[in-house]
Amino acid sequence: MFNLAICCADPANQILMVHFDLVLAEGGAPGALWVAIDVLRELNALARTRAPRSREPVVAWRLVDARGRTHKWHAQACIDDEERLYARKPRPGPRVMLLPPLEMRSMPALRRLVSRNAGLVEKVRERLDAGHLVGACGTSIWLLAQSGRLLLAPIQWLYQSGFEVQFPNVRIEAREPIVAQHGMVCAAAPSLTHALVLHLSTYAGLADLAHACAEKVLLNAERQALSASMTSKEVIGQSRDTPLYRAQTWIQANAGRALTLAEAAAAASVSERTLSRMFRQHLGKTPLKYLQELRVQRAEMWLEGTWRSVEEIAHECGYSDTSAFCRMFARATGISPRSYRERYTFRGPRAHWKLNEAGQSQA
Repeated sequence: MFNLAICCADPANQILMVHFDLVLAEGGAPGALWVAIDVLRELNALARTRAPRSREPVVAWRLVDARGRTHKWHAQACIDDEERLYARKPRPGPRVMLLPPLEMRSMPALRRLVSRNAGLVEKVRERLDAGHLVGACGTSIWLLAQSGRLLLAPIQWLYQSGFEVQFPNVRIEAREPIVAQHGMVCAAAPSLTHALVLHLSTYAGLADLAHACAEKVLLNAERQALSASMTSKEVIGQSRDTPLYRAQTWIQANAGRALTLAEAAAAASVSERTLSRMFRQHLGKTPLKYLQELRVQRAEMWLEGTWRSVEEIAHECGYSDTSAFCRMFARATGISPRSYRERYTFRGPRAHWKLNEAGQSQA
């Protein structure tokens, strides 16, 4: 198996070219591959910026179909002669296979699509056996799981129950959005394609370039906040040892039950009056308003992506009285929970979300 800590260099201490096979599987989303190409071009541009005398790229790519043949769209994937040259004749170096997300109309439809890509699943096994890296984004993680090699997968919350039913032996990672293991790197959602390509580049031996490139193509929230603090005197101070941070963390952890201001203040080791003042000063809202907004966000998530009843959702949000929950939700959003579900649900008719022939519905 590929060693994810390896740094690939030739005997002359030169970084070898990393070659990406960008696979457009049946039912795959081509947009993710164009995003990947943008990142690869950025890596080459950054490498040339660091070494102006060197014209050779550090990465090359080829757009291929599920059988591994050059795709008819490949000509559009290379914008100059140099890119076309190294796509045809890459220098020796690590090889990476990247799988874009698959169409997701329903869980049964996704399972059928995975079955139609059986040949690609076999190629994934071959690549892993050859020591190549394989990256998967969003629903293409199903292809890696189908290969039988995947042990841990970062699955988006909306699809976790369906994935668990189909692949009970693969443990779901719900907290980390990108997971690397045994030559495979998985990203939970299509929006993480930029980061996935950089992770793959890092493991293929381009760690320094990938680190620098990340500052250009990814939002660094910590540095963004640091930048703001250096130009503004209104710094909130959300470090982990502040009472405000402790109170917010405690409220988030206990939002599923009835809470009191006194409990939140005790968790933050301040008085109720002090805690209320800190919330108003730094967040512009009361602790109760913060709690209600948190509950509304969770309720919206469940209404959009699950078939839980309004009564169940009310209970999960800490309300024993469903009517009180519905009034709070309507004040916050302008519509009732049932109207919100009808307007914003991710899912089609419930019958389309059957998990098996017996008609068992996804929760």
